[in-house]
Amino acid sequence: MTQFRFSVALSMALAFVVPVFQAQAEEACDTPVDMVIISIVHDVERYEAYRSSLTELGTIEVFGGRVTSVGTRLVAEPEMFEGEWPENRHAFVIRWPCAGAAHAFWQSDTYQTESLPLRVGAGTYDIALFPAIPD
Repeated sequence: MTQFRFSVALSMALAFVVPVFQAQAEEACDTPVDMVIISIVHDVERYEAYRSSLTELGTIEVFGGRVTSVGTRLVAEPEMFEGEWPENRHAFVIRWPCAGAAHAFWQSDTYQTESLPLRVGAGTYDIALFPAIPD
């Protein structure tokens, strides 16, 4: 391969590789966020299949997430300070290293094709990201 062809090939390769590294550098994953999930479950069997799939597949952990809070009578009876906690209300908080990690989890093939379909029709969900309060 001549010097000219090598230079052209290298330039073309770098044209694709450099933007990828620049994007990764710009998207530092060092600002934690909390995903808050509040659901009203109507089909406990479907919902449990969904939760089990997340645990079995380890999808949350693969993207750097960890469940930091669980509020469901399926796990423990709540100690109420005020109001009532309905049987079918569930609340979870998942800490992610950054919003990009939460988005990567949410958009992953594993979540979209293996876990999420199990949840469809099991209840209603409100899911949001909030800046995490540092430990």
